[in-house]
Amino acid sequence: MSLLLLFLLCHKYVPAMKAGKVASWKVYFQDESRFGLLTVLRRAITLPGVKPVGPYQHRFIYRFCYGLVEPMSGDHFFITAPAANTLFFEYMLQEFSLHEPKVFKLIFLDKAGYHLTKSMRVPQNILLVYLPSSNPELNPMERFWEEMKSAVAFHNFKDEDELEEWIHATIKGYSNQQIASITGYPYIKEAILKAKTDMEQP
Repeated sequence: MSLLLLFLLCHKYVPAMKAGKVASWKVYFQDESRFGLLTVLRRAITLPGVKPVGPYQHRFIYRFCYGLVEPMSGDHFFITAPAANTLFFEYMLQEFSLHEPKVFKLIFLDKAGYHLTKSMRVPQNILLVYLPSSNPELNPMERFWEEMKSAVAFHNFKDEDELEEWIHATIKGYSNQQIASITGYPYIKEAILKAKTDMEQP
C-alpha cells in the first residue's frame, strides 16, 4: 500500500501542491451503511433455556449513512441521506471537499456502482482510490459500522426523524481517539507513515 500511496502522491498531490491548490494530504476510507425502523436483533444474555423477549417492529423505512474516517487521527465526516446512489454520493464528496479545503484527500472505497459513475464530478482536492473487489475486510469503515449496528440493536424508532437523530447523536458520541482506535489497522498506519517519510526525502 505504501508504494501505491507514494505513486499517487507523486502524480496527483505534488502537482496540486505546486499549483498552490493544496498544502498537505490525508488518507481516508469511505463506506455507506443502512439503518432503519426495522428492529435489529442481536444475541442477548439470559438464563439457560430462556428465550430473550423484547419489543419488535417490522417497518421497512431506512436512512443511509455515508461515512469517511482518517485512521491515523480519527478525523471523520458523516452525512445521512434517504438513498445510496450517485446523486447523494456526489453531494457528500462536494461537502467533504470543503472540510479542510487545503488538504488533498485520498479516499479508499469499494467499487459499488454509484461510486464508479463516469459523469460524477469529483472535487479537485479529492482522489478516489478503489479497493479490490469482494474484500470488505480491507476497509476499516466496516468495523465502525459493526460498532454502530451493535449500538442500534433492539432500538425501536417511531419515525425517520428519531432514527436520524439517533445516528447523528451516536456518531457525535465517538471521539477522534475512539474512531482511530477502531479504524487504525496496523497495515494502513504503517503504509501512511512510510509514505510520509518517503515524501519528506529530497
